[in-house]
Amino acid sequence: MVDTLITAVLALIMFSIGLSMQYGDFGRLFYAPRVLFLGLFLQLVALPCTAFVVASSLPLPPSFALGFLILAACPGGLSSNYISYLLRANTALAVSLTISNSSLALLTVPIIVNLALEYFLPGAGAALLPLLPTAFRIFLIVLVPVLAGMGFRHLLPRTAARLQPFLRKGTLVLLALVFLLKIAAPPEQGGSALTLEEVGTILPAALLINGVALSFGTVFGGLFGMNRDNQLTLGVEVGIQNTSLAFVIAGSFLDNEQALKPALVYAMFTFFTALGYGLLLKPDRYHHLRREFTGW
Repeated sequence: MVDTLITAVLALIMFSIGLSMQYGDFGRLFYAPRVLFLGLFLQLVALPCTAFVVASSLPLPPSFALGFLILAACPGGLSSNYISYLLRANTALAVSLTISNSSLALLTVPIIVNLALEYFLPGAGAALLPLLPTAFRIFLIVLVPVLAGMGFRHLLPRTAARLQPFLRKGTLVLLALVFLLKIAAPPEQGGSALTLEEVGTILPAALLINGVALSFGTVFGGLFGMNRDNQLTLGVEVGIQNTSLAFVIAGSFLDNEQALKPALVYAMFTFFTALGYGLLLKPDRYHHLRREFTGW
């Protein structure tokens, strides 16, 4: 039941992202592709490599190590887009990275996950993800809702504009509720049965990966002469992953509840660390956010 709800929430999140996109956005990417290509390199190469080094260096159970690679293979999600929006960074870049990476995930997810399976669980009877069927399933639950959202905006732009703020905040609330259900629900209903001991095992690796991922925005963005807004967006996009997709891959595709626990722990704090990272780069936004959410 919980796994079905996660899939439904994931589809709604991707629909919400689609509502914020227009077909012309893809054409505009070709006018400034350098920052987009850098973001894709950081997400598709640098982050999985970081997760592999951390997961293979620390004393983690194989399924937890696999879970971190599954998480690193997933694209950014709505939370990262929302933080870029809140901090008035490069929201168009954030959404473009999410869409581009979600499209590439049709191929990159099964490739990265299968390599991780062969390394961390060799000969354990773990089923590898078949490339084409996995790509098709990701297409159905990730890209189809995005395309539906873009089509909805094209046909009903005013309605889409009214829906966007409600869906942006509403899906974050739904995602938080799904995480709580995943933690609290009994295993027979799709719960994870996450224990405090497991949190203690996973958390150091999760914090290390997240800290390195966030720093990529400043390090690589500064190295390539990107402005502050682009550095912020790059760091947040690499630092926050689509954990609901990681749940679906580990739980539904691989039927490995242990492998989804790193994503569950990661999701508990990354919104706040990414927001903190953004405020370090743009401290002037703190007072605007306080007034927006508290009224004073």
